[in-house]
Amino acid sequence: MRAHFSSSIHRLIVFVAASLVALGLCASPSFAQGKYEPGGDAVYHGAGLPDYWSENKLSQNVNRYKQLSGKNLAVITWFASLYEKGDKTSWPQNYAHNLARIKRMGDVSLIKFSTNDPAYEGNHKMASPPDITRGIYDAYFNQFADTIKDFGDPVFISINHEMNGNWYPYSQDYPGTNFTAADYIAMWKHIVTLFRSRGANNVAWVWAPNVPDVNGVPADAYYPGDTYVDWIGPSFYSGNQLNAMDNLYRTYASRKPFFITEWATSPEKNKWNSAFPGEAQWVAGFFEALQKRYPRVKGISWFEWKKDDGDHRLERVPGQQQSYAAQVKDARYLDDASGLINPPPGGVVVPRREVVPQEIILPDRTTTQNVAVQNVPVRAPVQTTPVQTTPTRGSLRDRLKLTVAPSQNVPVQR
Repeated sequence: MRAHFSSSIHRLIVFVAASLVALGLCASPSFAQGKYEPGGDAVYHGAGLPDYWSENKLSQNVNRYKQLSGKNLAVITWFASLYEKGDKTSWPQNYAHNLARIKRMGDVSLIKFSTNDPAYEGNHKMASPPDITRGIYDAYFNQFADTIKDFGDPVFISINHEMNGNWYPYSQDYPGTNFTAADYIAMWKHIVTLFRSRGANNVAWVWAPNVPDVNGVPADAYYPGDTYVDWIGPSFYSGNQLNAMDNLYRTYASRKPFFITEWATSPEKNKWNSAFPGEAQWVAGFFEALQKRYPRVKGISWFEWKKDDGDHRLERVPGQQQSYAAQVKDARYLDDASGLINPPPGGVVVPRREVVPQEIILPDRTTTQNVAVQNVPVRAPVQTTPVQTTPTRGSLRDRLKLTVAPSQNVPVQR
């Protein structure tokens, strides 16, 4: 009886709040601004591009993407790992050049860092979460932190993304693993604490789960805590219906800004969405959801890759590319990171647009009633068809999308 009464009171509060917002009698909820979060309704426009180890190739890809989208990028997403081909990588030799060349493009780096070798399924090389927590790899992470500190400008970093799937060996649901979500959290905290102790405070830490949860361990079980996370950075592909992020958003949006660190369509992903409307319509619906359903999403990065796990390129479907370009031409999608990478004296200035986002109050999880906020219907989350989850030999490298940069600035045929 008490639970039913409590649920009824909650629904009443939501209804009254929604009505007041709709009538303009109270302001939309406001949040403390996150680290490097743009103000107002502004959103960083980003993309994950291949060939980031070559200045010429990266420049070509940036220009090509600008032609496709009609807009410059503010953020470029790239991948790094602790091991490559069985050997440890070196941040000064392998990755410092990436940071510098992306800055020369006028963009900020979003680095998706993994502690395992992309070829793990063949060589089983990785730094295990417990070993990292015990300090066995502190020398490596000291070097990593010093490279970022010496670079000086803001950098977004995620560690071991999509941990709530079962395709990476650091996940609790990876077949045959002995690692747990608690191991992941302890590892994350150790790395962040080490960076901070070395003064590498120009990092915004991006916790990057998959949407949706896969198998038995949900994303929440891997969350390191607000003190150790600056942004929520989910992967959100077309295998999802457009309300699939409701639970994640409901849990964290009042505390942290969101950055969709990977999103795209592909035939391989589309088939898992039983209500997939077509590429152009899904992309248009994605942007509509950002504005009306998920206004705390303040960064997006399209995954512009063609790999064995799918062709995710924007130009794969002309209607998709046109839909994307029509949406990002809005001034709210920032194509300039100069306020972050070339801050004036006195500190970093984040581009701002003083526009209050259209906040959405999501309903209690126990009710399926619609709540209308400013004439936008919001429904409780529905169960979506999960993405393909069975790991296959050779698929890990394709999921990591990683090639380590050459240690010398010389042309390398890939």
